[in-house]
Amino acid sequence: APQPAPGKAKQQLDRLVQWVKKNPLVAGIAAGVVVIVIAVAVFFALQPRSIQLDKYVTVEFSGYDTYGTAHYVFDEEAFCSDYAGKLKYQGQGSGFSSFLSDETICQMLLESCVDGSLDRDSSLSNGDEVAFTWSCDDDMAEESFGVRLSHKDLTFTVEGLQALEPFDPFADIQLNFTGVGPFGEAEVVNNSTAEVASNLYYEISPSSGLSNGDTVTVSVSGSQDAQEYLATTYGVTLTKTEETYTVEGLGAYVSALDEISEDALNEMKSRTEDSLRAMAAQDWEEYISLDEMTYLGSYLLCAKDADTRDVHNSLFLVYQVKSSINRPEDGLTDSFQYYYTVSFDDLILLPDGSLDVDLDDYDTCSDRFIKEFGNRSYWFRGYETLDEAFRECVTVNVDRYTYESSVNTEAG
Repeated sequence: APQPAPGKAKQQLDRLVQWVKKNPLVAGIAAGVVVIVIAVAVFFALQPRSIQLDKYVTVEFSGYDTYGTAHYVFDEEAFCSDYAGKLKYQGQGSGFSSFLSDETICQMLLESCVDGSLDRDSSLSNGDEVAFTWSCDDDMAEESFGVRLSHKDLTFTVEGLQALEPFDPFADIQLNFTGVGPFGEAEVVNNSTAEVASNLYYEISPSSGLSNGDTVTVSVSGSQDAQEYLATTYGVTLTKTEETYTVEGLGAYVSALDEISEDALNEMKSRTEDSLRAMAAQDWEEYISLDEMTYLGSYLLCAKDADTRDVHNSLFLVYQVKSSINRPEDGLTDSFQYYYTVSFDDLILLPDGSLDVDLDDYDTCSDRFIKEFGNRSYWFRGYETLDEAFRECVTVNVDRYTYESSVNTEAG
C-alpha cells in the first residue's frame, strides 16, 4: 500500500491518539496502550530519514602560494553507495518511480536538492580560510524523497600550495638612449634567455624628451595581472616591478666654442674655403682673382629655447677675403678686401667628445655688395665691413639666440 507523505505522518498520529482517548472501553486500557505504542512506532517509521551531508564534502587546493585555487568535491559515489536503495521517490510523477533505478533516484536527490559553494576560490595563500556554504532545498528533499538533509557550513584551511621562485625582471635588461638632448629617446632591450622573460612587457616613463642626467622609470606593464600569470604559468614571483635609470650617452647640442675640436674646425674651414673658391670660379670674371683667404674666427649662436624645433645652434666661420682686378687695357688694376661667411647648423657633441656635423649641409652668405672699378660695377657675395657681417649673422638673431665670438676684430 502507498505510504502517506512524511509531512502527513504527525497528523495521522494525532488523530489516532485522539480516537483512543475518546473510546477507552472499546478494547480496554491495555488495548489502548498497545494502540498508542503502535501509533508511536508508525510515526517514527514514517519520519523522514536524516542524511548527514557534511562528511561527503572535501576541498582541494592547488597552485602556488598567494595565487592558489580551491574547488570543492562532493563524493557522489560514496553518498550513493550509502543511500542508493534506501531512498524512495514520491514527488511529481512518482507513479513511475518503480521504473527508476536506485542509483537514478539517488542522483535525482543530489541534482535537485543538494548544492553548495565556496566563499573564495582563487588568489589563496597557505593559512587562509575558505568557507563552504550549503544551498540545499530541504523542503523538496523531504517532500519528494522522504529524507531530512542535515548539514552545516564548513571552514577549511588552505595548505599545500607550492612556494614561488623569486625572479628579477630587470636583471638582464638594458636601456638604450638615442638621439640628442633634450630630445633623447629610451628603449628597453631584453637580453634574458629565460622563457619567463619573453612574457614580460616594459613601459618607460618618460620615454622621450630626454637629456643626459634625467631619470626614467621602467615598469613591468600590467604588473598585477602579469604577476598572477607568471605565478600560475611559471611558478615565479617578481622581486620588483619597477626600476629607475639615469639617462646617459646622449649627444648634446654644442653650446660653447671650446667644445669644438680643432680637427672638426679644420674640416669646416676646408669646406668654407672650397665653397669660396668655387663661387669665385663660377661667378667672377677671369680678370678678377681670389688672392687670399684669412680665417678670422667664428660666431656661435645657441637657441635660447632648448626645446626649440628650429635650428639649435649655428656656427658662422668668418673670413677676410682679398681680391684684385687686373685689366690694364681698361685701366683697371686694383685690389680690395671684404668679408665672407659660411654657417653650419646643429652641431652635436657626442659622448666620446667628437663632433657630429654634416659637412655637406652648409649655408653661404646671401648678402651682396657692389664694387666700383672705373666706370664699371661688380657684384660680390659677402660684406664690405666686419660690422656688417656681425650685424647680419648675430645681431638680427639675438632675440632667439645667445652668441659667442672668437672673431679677431682687429683684422677688420
